[in-house]
Amino acid sequence: MGQDWEQKDRRRYERIKKHFILSYFKKDDPKTKHEMSQLKNISKGGVCFMTAQKYAPSTKLVLELKTPYLSDTTHLEGTVLESYEKLPNIMYETRLEFDPLSPQSEVLLDKIVEHFRQGEKK
Repeated sequence: MGQDWEQKDRRRYERIKKHFILSYFKKDDPKTKHEMSQLKNISKGGVCFMTAQKYAPSTKLVLELKTPYLSDTTHLEGTVLESYEKLPNIMYETRLEFDPLSPQSEVLLDKIVEHFRQGEKK
């Protein structure tokens, strides 16, 4: 059995690999907002996305996610698990675990996961 199976088996939530655009900022510094970032994958447990700088584990970030499903922006808060360099001094891949989700955020993430799961079956 390959590594992909072992990784998938360990995951608590199904990940959806879609490239939404989002904004983000450190929770303790909302004035310094990074306007554009690319989402690599998302689940109800967290997100992997590209950042302009490396973040230390346990850094609190707030994400502003815009999707084609809602006219409003969804705010998600989480804690950085890992951030590593993809392109030297330019781009970092950052893994973030969501803090407890609001009911609205949980519904939105359920809709996103279900929508793309159905799309993959067709």
